[in-house]
Amino acid sequence: NLLRRITVLAYLHCGLDCSEIDFRGLSHAAEKIDTRSSSLRWHDLRRYSNRQERNTPLGGLVGEVTYTGNLEPFWPFLLLGEQVHVGKGTSFGLGQYQLIY
Repeated sequence: NLLRRITVLAYLHCGLDCSEIDFRGLSHAAEKIDTRSSSLRWHDLRRYSNRQERNTPLGGLVGEVTYTGNLEPFWPFLLLGEQVHVGKGTSFGLGQYQLIY
């Protein structure tokens, strides 16, 4: 999701062509990343939809997760993702994360 968000933003807002990014290579590298620990939990939120004229659910994960492995190929994307956020609900301020390294 993060790669998709960054490449779409780069194309739409900066006119950048991201076709040189090796998505397949990054995907294979991601398979070698392990989760050391995780305290992620689901947090339910609600928002009012004027279009639907009702409350709609809008939840997501909160907590901490620690990864191990070679994160070097991912750093540019992870660092940018701290600024642009990722996932569903970014227009509502969701999808924020903070890297601690």
